[in-house]
Amino acid sequence: RTRHIQYIMRTISSRSQISPNRQFRRHPIARRPLRRCAERKTTTSSDAGASKESSIQSESTDVTKSPYYRELSKDVDSIDATLLTNAPSDFFELLDLDLDDADVWASGDEDLVQTTVSKAFKKKLVISHPDVLLSKYEDASEEETNEFAVILNAAYKTLSDVQTREPYLNAVIDFRKHFFLEEETKFDGTPVSKWSGEEGETRAVFVDESVCIGCANCAQYASNTFSMESDFGRARVVDQWADDKETIEIAIDMCPVDCIWFVKRTQLAALEHCMKFCPREDPGIMGRRRGGNGGSQRAKVNPFCAAESFLKRFDENGELFGGKNPAGLSFSWHDERLASTIAKAWLSLPEEVRQKGWPDFKHKFNSFGIGGDSSVEDRTFLRTR
Repeated sequence: RTRHIQYIMRTISSRSQISPNRQFRRHPIARRPLRRCAERKTTTSSDAGASKESSIQSESTDVTKSPYYRELSKDVDSIDATLLTNAPSDFFELLDLDLDDADVWASGDEDLVQTTVSKAFKKKLVISHPDVLLSKYEDASEEETNEFAVILNAAYKTLSDVQTREPYLNAVIDFRKHFFLEEETKFDGTPVSKWSGEEGETRAVFVDESVCIGCANCAQYASNTFSMESDFGRARVVDQWADDKETIEIAIDMCPVDCIWFVKRTQLAALEHCMKFCPREDPGIMGRRRGGNGGSQRAKVNPFCAAESFLKRFDENGELFGGKNPAGLSFSWHDERLASTIAKAWLSLPEEVRQKGWPDFKHKFNSFGIGGDSSVEDRTFLRTR
């Protein structure tokens, strides 16, 4: 590190002797070290008595003050978009009804459909009624049990009415295909990049490919962490923390357009998911715009804004069911917000109730060790429609 800083200072010193009329290409490695050194906390004489271990720990935990660090807004920090992979996310799953059962949903026999829905509803209500939960479980919350009862009533009302059942059924099929199966749009909360860092590490490395110009500096210097993807020729993180911290920081310093960031590990999956849908410009156009020689205006869509919008679609704050008559509430549509509301209410039930009322609910779980070995690709409801 000392030799690295000395090299930077020699570079800066040599540039100060160059004629102002002479044009030269700025070396990428001399881009941000001074900014980093200015913002990094240094040890003063008053800190001489502090131990080396405590100073290292302080530097590693105070990551938000790093010039490389960036996170999403506080409004979306608490939103968990992975609830849908761990819990029922629509009324059919909530009542444990098989959407693949064509003998029921495509029979045209309304009496059979009504009987099926009513039987499923009563079976769930017996074990999840607020009076039953509050009397049997001391830690049960009255507010949460009542909320689940309202949602359960809404499921029965929606599926027992032919006017709302058909549009809701079609909306659920589209939602499941989009969110769980289609390769380009599915999201299970798992980052695309491999994790090789320590379990206690709270940061991850992310490349904003909408800004990257494909210079390949990072991929050449920290080749274990970064790689050049073939579709757009941009840098991408393929293995988190596969290089040591100093090597990664120097690789970030070498980026001439500030497109590499440390981000929250919990936000990495959403950022990598939304990056797939962000436009990439031609590097020549980007260069012309930076040089003031024209070029189109930069696209306003970037992965950080897109990830915030994506997570806000899962924002569950009780407004869907607040102040409404539970007996008359029904839905003819389904989206991420309603799915999150259902999932959150189900997860608030005692674990014993969930295991007793939904014993076969491992088909929803993914193949990453959460709840079972079955993956969403094994679900057959998508193939019959």
